[in-house]
Amino acid sequence: MQWTAVKKRFQDKGYKPRLRECKDNRWLVQLIRDRRFKYHCPACGSTRLRIKRTYWAYARDEGIGTKTRIGILYPAVTAYCRGCAKLGTFRPPMIHKTAHATRRYMQFISEECQDQPANAVAEKYGHSVTTICEWDKHVLLNKLPPPNLDKLRILLVDEKAVRRRHHYVTVVMNGDTRELIFMKEGKKKETLLDFINRLSGRQKSRVQAVGMDRGGAYLAAVREGLPEADVVFDKFHLIQNMNRALDEIRRAEYMSAVKSKSPTARLIQGQRFNLFRLSENRSEAQSLRLQELLEANKNLSTAHLLCEQLRLLWDYRHKGYAERYLRDWVSWVEESELQPLIRFGKGLWRDRENILSYIRHEITTGPLEAFNGTIERVLRRACGMRDLEYLYLKIRQETVK
Repeated sequence: MQWTAVKKRFQDKGYKPRLRECKDNRWLVQLIRDRRFKYHCPACGSTRLRIKRTYWAYARDEGIGTKTRIGILYPAVTAYCRGCAKLGTFRPPMIHKTAHATRRYMQFISEECQDQPANAVAEKYGHSVTTICEWDKHVLLNKLPPPNLDKLRILLVDEKAVRRRHHYVTVVMNGDTRELIFMKEGKKKETLLDFINRLSGRQKSRVQAVGMDRGGAYLAAVREGLPEADVVFDKFHLIQNMNRALDEIRRAEYMSAVKSKSPTARLIQGQRFNLFRLSENRSEAQSLRLQELLEANKNLSTAHLLCEQLRLLWDYRHKGYAERYLRDWVSWVEESELQPLIRFGKGLWRDRENILSYIRHEITTGPLEAFNGTIERVLRRACGMRDLEYLYLKIRQETVK
């Protein structure tokens, strides 16, 4: 039955299979060319060829049943085309010209790489990791469809660290479909403009909003390349910045308590993440400990209350009311005389247009943040990755399932 399946693979392809060797789970199949089969020049299609040399070559094929390793011994022909005056090597159509493997086998290896690390696949099938990655990349280049840029409405932009020593890439995602559509090394203005300049005028006009953090480089790129699109500063990045200001106050209060040998220092110690947590995420013990701290330290109590009140900004559904609330919040911060929050509040008021754009579009870069785990998983499977094009294809493979 297995040999019948092998013969069907090469049926009507100009070759006849012959079993050359059989050992345990390995087969060596020899292909004998049918003399009625004529080679065609891939450039001009002519059959007027002058054969220069014929030699036997080897390629791997996908296994069948219990025969997990199938090798193919086939005649490779070097011939000169009289039609276009080109010299070329002719092989069976199912065998890749440089990979020493059938296209079917390369597809099989690529599917294995989707669920297993590259080194595990290499060890299992007897190839080097480099070969496995090259085959996988080749299959993905031909398999994955190009990004659909005609229906772009929402763009999500962020930078991701993919290598040591702060090697960053700029990542762009379709905010509606969660599909990765662009990735390039660097996080400068020119990096994002490289993507924007690839869009046609009609495609640019369809983009309504771009979600990002408050990085100046990306903002300048969007202002230049997509002047009609709204910029939406990500609320989670803003809350992260707010927590950083709160943590600065916590450290200052702790150092002050240590210098004065106040018992409050013991209460402040170890409370960093407890201050950041939402009330519904705290356990009863954490809530009691936080309440004890806030009752003992006025500045931390004020700062924590102000931070909790800022979260209400994104609950508004009318821009005018939200702007009025933000103005009130900034005035409360100034009355508190807490410098880290004052600096943060001034920045919010300066960027209020881009912050309040959230009310209209309600987008965040949360889906892109989830990409951190995807990138780490892909890098682990591939045992590290220096080829950014291959990394882009592997991540894109995860988003177009």
